[in-house]
Amino acid sequence: MYKERIQNLLNELSVGLFEREECLKLVLLSMFAGKSIFLYGPPGTAKSMIARRASLAFDTLGNSRIPNENSTENSRIPSENSRIPNKNKGFFAYLMNRFSTPEEIFGPIDIAELKKNNLTRKTDGYLPTAHFAFLDEIWKSSPAILNTLLTIINERIYRDGNTDVKVPLKGIVCASNEFPPANQGLEALYDRMILRYHVKPLENKENFLNLVSNESDKSVELSHTFSLGELDEIITLSKAVSFDESAKEAFCQIKAMIDELRAKPELIKELFGLEGVSAPYISDRRYKECANILKVSAVLNDRNIIVKDDLALLAHSLWEDEKQMELIKKVLEKILGKDEEIKGLKASFKALETKAKNNSFESLKGEFDTLRDKIAAKQISLDNEINSTPNNVFLGFRQKTAIKELKNLALGLDECQTNTLLKDEKNHKMLEVVYEKIQKILQASGVDDSKSVSEVKLAINQFFMGQMNDDELAKKLASVIVFGKMAINASLGFAKLFSEIVAQNSSNDLLAAGAKGISAAISHDKDKLINDLITAVKEHKKA
Repeated sequence: MYKERIQNLLNELSVGLFEREECLKLVLLSMFAGKSIFLYGPPGTAKSMIARRASLAFDTLGNSRIPNENSTENSRIPSENSRIPNKNKGFFAYLMNRFSTPEEIFGPIDIAELKKNNLTRKTDGYLPTAHFAFLDEIWKSSPAILNTLLTIINERIYRDGNTDVKVPLKGIVCASNEFPPANQGLEALYDRMILRYHVKPLENKENFLNLVSNESDKSVELSHTFSLGELDEIITLSKAVSFDESAKEAFCQIKAMIDELRAKPELIKELFGLEGVSAPYISDRRYKECANILKVSAVLNDRNIIVKDDLALLAHSLWEDEKQMELIKKVLEKILGKDEEIKGLKASFKALETKAKNNSFESLKGEFDTLRDKIAAKQISLDNEINSTPNNVFLGFRQKTAIKELKNLALGLDECQTNTLLKDEKNHKMLEVVYEKIQKILQASGVDDSKSVSEVKLAINQFFMGQMNDDELAKKLASVIVFGKMAINASLGFAKLFSEIVAQNSSNDLLAAGAKGISAAISHDKDKLINDLITAVKEHKKA
């Protein structure tokens, strides 16, 4: 009924967004549930774009085309441009500051009414008439604005003069790069922000290159929007949703553990190894609102029950500050259960790490390869889980977290295997010579950062240990080099080095294939580069 539409909608809304799918899902869920969400993170991390996009999931004006996301329409009200009719009229956005006035958020005083001794505002186009809103730098605003905002969020009522006006607000996204300052009376407002998410800058190199390379001013076409009537229907259906027995028990255990950690702070270090962290205070009201969000999530996944796995969403509801994020994650892992297979892989790695201290690389190579194959198979299994239709379209977080753990485990395994390899003095001396040449090639090509050097060293180690063939090594070497002339210089240098490595490994017949692999990977003037690389390799062979 809803699940397939939600998945299609998320696919449409995610176009052009990188590493923001999880954030988008949570913002969308908060709007479906009629709750507020707090986005914590530095400026320039697409928080306002995500809020705008998510708001377009709901068709307030029969409009299915999102306006230019770089537009300032209705984003700094009032202004000269704010008098221009807005394509996305149901959405209000504003950047708060300590000089912000109520007029900028709730509308200017109605002068005609003031002459009649009626203190009312012209609210059309401002927060009191918006269906969805984004308030940036929320904690920098004045108490007068925040107190009125609390009433709007809590009761969906705006007091205009002597009249209480029911507002149409369905969802509000608040953002800041800081948490509310203590002892400023902001706790009640912060407590109403039921969902919370930490938005980080891009971490993946490929995503960063896509971001800076692609156009950013394209509109997004939506064909799976929801009407406001459907939104009300979803809320009504959610009231009939219940918890299954395992979810009930797990929810109670989560509350009990957090309460115990508050009463006995020393348990935080004892159970989870965390220091300088206190357990959050979570009000009964907050737990109730979390349950309401879980119910809406169940409806949108075509279910009338909440299952235990759904409680993973609480990872984005129960923390108060950045330090508590990891604590809540560990509490949920302990109660909801962590993947037992990953636990087994970690235990196998620890055992192998111990054996490697007193055994040679050759004697353990088979065990290293077996464990690496198991890690790779588990990664594939988790990827398939994510790509298949998930039980909860708003989750998938568990699998992604597990994949990160597996990647870290694989890196640890590589490091352990490398250290075992280097215990052999002959291997150690040979690799040190190779490392020195790598450093020179990278520096001569304008690449001297330690991360690139480490990536290349790891690739060379994997090649010597039989984990990477010549083509894969060539592509890896090329992938750390930037485009342009530096890529050509580096690839030529790598081609020569590569031929030396292969020659030492008694595989001279693979030289040309390695050179082609490098050229294909960097895709810069391909035909010319292939010829240059093959020429360089042939000259080196003759020498």
